[in-house]
Amino acid sequence: MSSASAILTALSDLTNNPKLEHYDPHICKDIHIKLDKEARDQGLSYEERFEMAKKNMSVYDKWASIFPTGISQCLKEYWKERMSSAPLDPRFPNVNQTKRCWINYVDYQRCMEMKNDEKVCGYFKHLYKDFCPEEWVSKWDDEMDRGVFPGIHD
Repeated sequence: MSSASAILTALSDLTNNPKLEHYDPHICKDIHIKLDKEARDQGLSYEERFEMAKKNMSVYDKWASIFPTGISQCLKEYWKERMSSAPLDPRFPNVNQTKRCWINYVDYQRCMEMKNDEKVCGYFKHLYKDFCPEEWVSKWDDEMDRGVFPGIHD
């Protein structure tokens, strides 16, 4: 199913409602929940959702012509949130994100060890790629391959 049909399916009951010409944060929250549910139902990974958001933002004008103004604004807000690099994580309040890099790399490796499913574990991969320098990841990947990575212990 394409992203367009997923969005139209999730929001089909909202296209012709005149009350939705104005932005309503409560309705917007419901829309975000519907869109996330549709993405989960389709089995989209975090990375695929990110790509879908980028694609939809690039054709936002088309969406604005289909939906009432309030809904269009919600869609724009939703896609901006999904396109942002990483959501705020209160465990890492400092500017230095080294620990966040490390933890997400380790969480990805542990998740893959337990689930072996890129769709399930891809969120952690997306985050560590966002926070970690490529040199570190290459070094850690090499250590993982050799079985000497210090972050995972049996």
